[in-house]
Order: sequence, then structure tokens, then C-alpha cells
Amino acid sequence: METAVFDHDHDAPLEVRRHDHEVRVDLTISELTYDHGAGGRARATLIVPARPNGTGVILAHGGTDDGRHFFVDEATSLAERGMTALLTAYRLPPHGDQRAVADAVRVAVLTQLRGFDLLTAWADRLCYFGHSGGAQFGAILSAVDPRLFALALASYGAGTLQRVAAASLPQNAPAADAYLEFLHRYEPAPYVAVPGARRLLFQHGRDDDVVYLSEGRRLFDAAAEPKEWREYPCGHDTSTPPQARADRLRLFAATSEG
Repeated sequence: METAVFDHDHDAPLEVRRHDHEVRVDLTISELTYDHGAGGRARATLIVPARPNGTGVILAHGGTDDGRHFFVDEATSLAERGMTALLTAYRLPPHGDQRAVADAVRVAVLTQLRGFDLLTAWADRLCYFGHSGGAQFGAILSAVDPRLFALALASYGAGTLQRVAAASLPQNAPAADAYLEFLHRYEPAPYVAVPGARRLLFQHGRDDDVVYLSEGRRLFDAAAEPKEWREYPCGHDTSTPPQARADRLRLFAATSEG
């Protein structure tokens, strides 16, 4: 487990720049960039309700370059219920290059941490929804950011990272073995095992053939309380099943109840 590399100054200027702006009846949608704290700028979509209720949620996709569109509907639904939502973007390189991956993971996690810094302008109860690779970063966030009230981690598991990476690397090659050993620092199980007051909701599709259900269960078993496990009759995409969305809404809405 590695945490010091994700340290950052919460008070450092975000230098937010808005590139597009849409005002609707009950919410405002902005396309923006901000300083992610590692020498570059993060891209995000911010959805602010007319009357923020003090809860802020980051929604993070899997491993594609910019998967924000996957969750626009859910983020809008949260904003219509008074929550301020931030859809973040990040990019990961192919497996194999330790330095490139280490730099990209650091930027991806800092993008979320600085995103929470941004949300504090509207919210004092911070939450997170990560799907697939976004859930891996959520596991890290659960250990490094004590401000978080609740995290929904969907479609990811213990051992997933190494298994997927191994399938893309040459077999029985010393460099590949060294790379897989390096990846252990990002294994999510030790991060979710760190005790904390934050609530953890683990979500998984029973028919997921990308991240195995058994991997998801192992990650849940490793996690510290308070935690909850939920399964759904779907594959890898737990972003759209109505019950999965309802469970996330319940988790985030509960932050206002203490």
C-alpha cells in the first residue's frame, strides 16, 4: 500500500477555468478544468443544483480516456435532489511501463482529491462513486481522504488489477514479473481495510465476466466496517441497473441524516 505519494495541499489554488456553461431551471452544468496538483490540469463536468443540500459526489468511470458521459444522467439525477456532482476524467497508459503507470495513477487519484477540494465550495459531506477502474481509485481514496462520508465501489475486486495486467504482458518474462510485483502497491484490498468512519457500498453484477464476482467478494471481505455488499442481475455495467442506482442514491442521501 502506498499513500504518501497522494499527499497534497488542500489550500493550494485550484485555478478553475470554465470552458462551457449551461443554465437550466434547477441546475447549472459547467465544463471546466482545474489544477490537479501534479503539474497539469484535470478535466471535469460540474453540475450544481439551484439549492445545494450540502452533499457533494464525485462520479468516476473505468479506464477509458474520458468516460464522463457514462454517468451524466445519474449525476443530473443527484443534482436534481440537491447534491452537487462532479464527473472527473483521467487517462491510464497501457500496462508495462512502471514509471508511466505510477505517474498516471498519481494524477488520477489527485484529480479526485482536488475534485473534492473543488466540491467544498458547495458541500461539507463528500461522497464518491467509482465504477471498475474508478472503484480501484475509490479504494485508495477511502484510505487517504478522511473527509469522505460514503463511497460506492462498483465492479472491481481484489486481484483484478494483477490478473488483467498479466493477460496483456509476455509470459515468463523477468520484466513482466517485476511489473506485476510493482502493481501490488495499488492492490485495493489493503486500502479498504484501513479503518474509518466512511460507509462503503460494494456493488457487483452476478454475470460480470470482466471482473469476477469472486474478486469483488474478496475485496468486500477485506474491507473495514461500516460496509455493505449488493449484487445485481447484470454483467460488468453496474452503472445503469435501477436497483444499483437506487442503492447509491440511498447511500449518498443518508449522509445528510448523520
